[in-house]
Amino acid sequence: MWKKILALFVGVLVGYWLIDDFNPNVLRGKRVVVTGSSTGIGEQIAYHYARMGADLLITARREKVLQQVVTRCKELGPEGGRYFYKSADMANMSATKEVIQEAIDRLGGIDILVLNHILPIPLGLWEGTPQNLTLTDKIIDVNFKAYIYLTSHALPHLTVTNGSIIVVSSLAGKIGQPFTAVYSATKFALDGFFGGLRQEFKLRGCDVSITLCVIGLVGTENAIRGLRDYGQHYLLEMLPAETPSDTALAIIRGGAKRQREIFHPYLSLKIMTLLRDWIPNIVEFINRSMFTVPA
Repeated sequence: MWKKILALFVGVLVGYWLIDDFNPNVLRGKRVVVTGSSTGIGEQIAYHYARMGADLLITARREKVLQQVVTRCKELGPEGGRYFYKSADMANMSATKEVIQEAIDRLGGIDILVLNHILPIPLGLWEGTPQNLTLTDKIIDVNFKAYIYLTSHALPHLTVTNGSIIVVSSLAGKIGQPFTAVYSATKFALDGFFGGLRQEFKLRGCDVSITLCVIGLVGTENAIRGLRDYGQHYLLEMLPAETPSDTALAIIRGGAKRQREIFHPYLSLKIMTLLRDWIPNIVEFINRSMFTVPA
């Protein structure tokens, strides 16, 4: 009897996972801010939102590239769509306020805040050198502090619209990764901060959703080049990379459905995360077996 019950439960679970009840039309006219949107996942997020009829303010450091992304958004989006950019360096905390203010001035409000930017860093062993420590400060500023500042500036406006915060994280924020320990630390920190903030929202009856996106290897130019430059050819051979476009769509879908967390790709990342606390040594061994220490 219990086998039948278990089979039924598994069937319902799999069916629920396979059913896609995402309706892109719910995003039409939504006012969206996307950080780190000049290339890679962020660029594709902007294009998908444009196709779905959302109004956009995108931001990154490189103004000329942002102009090109906005031009492409205008080609993809419906007539009358609003697409703006604001060049900003997320290492400068005053720039975070300027980005949010620009969104209010241009769009009249914010419905969705997508936090996607990162400081690209070279892979390498942690040796505690002065260079390591100097880079650590920059990584923490861009990959963690700026997320808090942007959220803080946007929160009064998101509260008015019962909006959504989408935080692009990584498997590195669930399982520490070699050769990028500080990057992993910032992703863990995002989980902690936004997990606590989500509970505060519930306690105070604030209907702003937070979606944490746990992302695996994505075939962006920067990610693939960084792994090759550091000799991680075995990982690239063994682990298929997700496309930036598919990853961006998964992020948008999860945010629109106001999910607590998404995993992309789902099955492998979800299993690794679930097993992390049960058999941590085995999970870390499997994870570690993908990497090699360059000679």
